[in-house]
Amino acid sequence: MGDMMKKIVLIAGGVQSKVIIDIIKSSTNYEIVGITDPNPKLDNVLGIPILGDDKVLYELYESEVKNAFICIGALGNSHFRNNIYTKLKDIGYNLPVLIHNSASVSPYATIGEGTCVMPGAVINAGANLGSNCIINTNSVVEHDCIIGDNVQISPSAALAGGVKIGNNSFIGIGSSVIQEIEIGSNVIVGAGAVVIDNVPDNVVAVGVPAKVIKQNYSKIQY
Repeated sequence: MGDMMKKIVLIAGGVQSKVIIDIIKSSTNYEIVGITDPNPKLDNVLGIPILGDDKVLYELYESEVKNAFICIGALGNSHFRNNIYTKLKDIGYNLPVLIHNSASVSPYATIGEGTCVMPGAVINAGANLGSNCIINTNSVVEHDCIIGDNVQISPSAALAGGVKIGNNSFIGIGSSVIQEIEIGSNVIVGAGAVVIDNVPDNVVAVGVPAKVIKQNYSKIQY
């Protein structure tokens, strides 16, 4: 059976890697060969070995490991995640879509490569999700939402129908976005916020209703 499974390597051995390991083991036919991490705190995560830093990615690809997945959260790391995604694609890796078996995903939704849909999440018909996104536990992406690349929808956040979100944005835990709202690129929406007006690029918005409180300069850190 192991010979029939596709081999995959995980990038970064932090806390999010535990969820990715759970999804892969419970919902896919991938065999995890190990994890790369430049600064590992342990020698394994849930029994999956730490193989070394990112230099081993080239060796693994040459040894027939053609699939990879990024296990890094987006808040404060969105452009770092994007850099890793680009590096993996340059090497030649395939980044699959990972969907937990308890998530509800419409067959009429579109999901880009390298995106993870976590336990209990709901993605409804007509939704279009970009690449390298995190759709977190119990979050809701309603019909006809359009989500850019490298976006994180945090646990229990809810997007009503027709919401649009630009690249590299982060929607905080428990937040709500009403129908047809447009949120720009490189935006942080704070935990528990209620978004009832459009949000421009490169800002942080918090509160009920959500208001812009400052610029988001994280995009220039990488």
